[in-house]
Amino acid sequence: MLPFKLHKSYGYFISLVLLQLFLGWLFYTAFNSPNGNLFDFTGIAIYWGTFIVVSSLLILLEVFELSKAWILPVAIIICYSTFLFILYESSLFIQIPRMTASSVNYEIIPLYLTIPGMFHALIDLIFKYFKPKGSRMENAQNFALSIILPLLLYVLIMIITPLFKGNRNSYFRFDTFLMKISICLAIATFLFFFFRFIIGNLIGKNFKQYSPLLVLLFGFILPCIGLVLSIDFDFFGDFNFTGIQIAILVNALGLGLLLNKNTVWNLVGFLMASFGLPIVCYFFIVFLPYIPLSFIALIFAGAGILMLTPSVLMLLQYHIMKRQFSVIAKKYGKRQILIWSFVCFSILPLSFLGFCMDHRSYLNEVLAETDQFDASDRNYKDYNVEKLDYILKEMNTGLRRRSIGSSEDRLPLLSIFYDSYVFGNLKISRKKHRELKSLFFGENTASWNRYIPPQKANSALTYTFETEYIPEDDFYKTQVHLSITNLDNRDMREFRSEFKLPKDVFITDYYLDIEGRRTYGILAEKKAANWIYEQITTRRRDPGILQYLYDDVLSLKIFPFGKQETRTSGFTLYHRTPVHFSLNETPINIEVKPLVQQVTQLSENSFYIPSSIKKELPKVSRPVEYYFIVDNTDKGAKFRKQFQEDFKSLASDIQKKVKVLHVDADVNWGTPTRPKASGFNYKKALKQIQYLHRDQKSVPYVIVYAPYKNRHSGKYLSFEIDKAFPYYNLVECSHWKKELPETIDLLEFSRNEQSYFIRDNIQPSLISLDETATLDRDFSGNPYLNALQLRLFHDLNDLNPKRKKEHWLHALRESFSQNILSHSTTFISLENRDQEERLRQKQEAIMKANYTENMATESRRMNEPYFWVLLLFLGIVMLRQYRSQIKKHTSI
Repeated sequence: MLPFKLHKSYGYFISLVLLQLFLGWLFYTAFNSPNGNLFDFTGIAIYWGTFIVVSSLLILLEVFELSKAWILPVAIIICYSTFLFILYESSLFIQIPRMTASSVNYEIIPLYLTIPGMFHALIDLIFKYFKPKGSRMENAQNFALSIILPLLLYVLIMIITPLFKGNRNSYFRFDTFLMKISICLAIATFLFFFFRFIIGNLIGKNFKQYSPLLVLLFGFILPCIGLVLSIDFDFFGDFNFTGIQIAILVNALGLGLLLNKNTVWNLVGFLMASFGLPIVCYFFIVFLPYIPLSFIALIFAGAGILMLTPSVLMLLQYHIMKRQFSVIAKKYGKRQILIWSFVCFSILPLSFLGFCMDHRSYLNEVLAETDQFDASDRNYKDYNVEKLDYILKEMNTGLRRRSIGSSEDRLPLLSIFYDSYVFGNLKISRKKHRELKSLFFGENTASWNRYIPPQKANSALTYTFETEYIPEDDFYKTQVHLSITNLDNRDMREFRSEFKLPKDVFITDYYLDIEGRRTYGILAEKKAANWIYEQITTRRRDPGILQYLYDDVLSLKIFPFGKQETRTSGFTLYHRTPVHFSLNETPINIEVKPLVQQVTQLSENSFYIPSSIKKELPKVSRPVEYYFIVDNTDKGAKFRKQFQEDFKSLASDIQKKVKVLHVDADVNWGTPTRPKASGFNYKKALKQIQYLHRDQKSVPYVIVYAPYKNRHSGKYLSFEIDKAFPYYNLVECSHWKKELPETIDLLEFSRNEQSYFIRDNIQPSLISLDETATLDRDFSGNPYLNALQLRLFHDLNDLNPKRKKEHWLHALRESFSQNILSHSTTFISLENRDQEERLRQKQEAIMKANYTENMATESRRMNEPYFWVLLLFLGIVMLRQYRSQIKKHTSI
């Protein structure tokens, strides 16, 4: 009696119908896209559905004994062989959206989910009509016939096929048809006799006699040959991992010890075999769909035996471990053996899970280092660039479209779990990838963006405005109306211009007139809005977009303009004083009577200081602290030498005051490490210095010793850097005159027994005496004060990217609720509901990620099929059968 009763008719619902329904669901979800599901229910889907219905009816007839016993298995073998041929000749795989067909080999999925049912049918047919007796002679004949007959059929077809070559342009070619039929017959012949060989040995209990030879051959020699061949021929995947090699060796030794008559050695062998069992199961699953093709590989130097090795080893290992369990359990106890065996079995899966967890944590850490680092943390970290290099290569490899004809280059199936767990079904953009290469490897590559903006219009601009005073909230509300004319004699032009507004002037209610109707802009998350804008301008549709670029600088873009076309747009300003700015080189002046200026308390320790009040603040001299930022990478040798010479020339008292920052991928405030091949983290060094002097009780004076090309600044633009060091206190070493100022004049603002020092200029200031201040959860009803809070919150967060990450979502939602443009949001006017829906979907995906600078802001990949669900299902079935057999043996 076989341990698995697969020949029972009701088992077809699991091995065939359930798996086919699951296959249908996988392919249906693979066609999900932003525009809905694109699956075509005609063509192959009709054959597919018909086969499932017919198979289900035949299974029911077989269960109730209303049909001949041979009809069901023969029908399944013929129908699903035909189905696979139709499927692989269709264009279904090519039609799968590119974003979905990445690391998953969709061409192999139907084999995984169809072949079990066909195997079931073939075994069922053998048991019903061709059950072997189990004699050694018969088993040897079956094994020989499984190899000889397919080879003879192959030779025969090679001789006959050329005789039937027809017109190559004809729709039907008999020689091709004959070749397909021959392949089906060859596969069926091979599997039929090979299964009879396996079943015959189980019935005749011949495995026990041949176990040592089989263990040596299928447990060690053939797996080792396969691993060696996979180094150069990685068609099935990259298995060149030390862990796999160790597991195979331990497993082979364990099986060998299980054949020993000593119970102690049996116990050791059982635990070693339990340790190696996950690898055996893994290779069995990987090579399961290739079993029908292994007869073809027999033609080429017997490679088919290697493809069959995992299946034979799986069966052999199950047989040996099941047989020896009862012997070991009698001496050591069933419960203890199962616990020890489970612990050994879990080592490899848990090690792989730990490997994935470590890579996931490390990837998030290095991504945070580009934009989300904690500026208050000055502990140096020496990054493992080899680990990062492996992660990035895995990500790039996983983005390729997989097929049976393309080399896997990775661990099959496990790489899907790796991608899903480590990358979260997301991929980083080319821009982020360049940043990582620049920061951690010192590799600077030219930026490339598939988005090519439309050509800028040569335009003229006129404006009008209407101002209304809001007495209850004490601010002005001014509607600015723009009339923009394209002066070019060509169409499809884009108007774009930058302008600057003071910190205490805010924008709301942006609009764009489209085809005679006024379309008010949607306030959206910045990345989502820019993504949809690029999508729309590529398709020549109507959008308008208004957003902050950095600090006080904004950008307005409108598309498209026809030749000599005039379009109208506008926005509303909240302000308390006259507003003057220039848009498209056109001065815009909004003259109003200045409202009463006074210091406004926004929260317990946060204040708004108008420019007129700053004139009354006392001037004080603040001391200067000196910083030398030195490139500690392999590209900075020349500058390190220059630093040593300059440092020695300083007076001894100055040398004691100077803080030297040795910078590579991280910032080292202590003893320098050995120079390495990495980028120069310029942004983090400056941010840490800024954060240290955020209260301006002292002013930094920074001298930089580093080449321009090796500097990693991220999104930290040169304009922002200049603004962050407004006292000419950021100096290149080549421009330094070897002079160090002692003091710098600032303005002192005092409240709550604390002092804060601000720049002496004509701009208003927003300050917080408490660096942990957050947005008030209960905003006031005054829109102007709410806008001031949003701007102050941005300024506080901009000093420390980690804080920005933690509070970004709250600030984003408050910007939405107040309908006030902030540095995290964008006004965009869209033409139709379809564009608005696409923007909504993109925005929801980004907001669920909690922070736009995280991995989730990058291009999203669709969810991949979870093969491990299938493996879990198979494991449960095997475990139940295994336990039932153990119970049976122990009760005897």
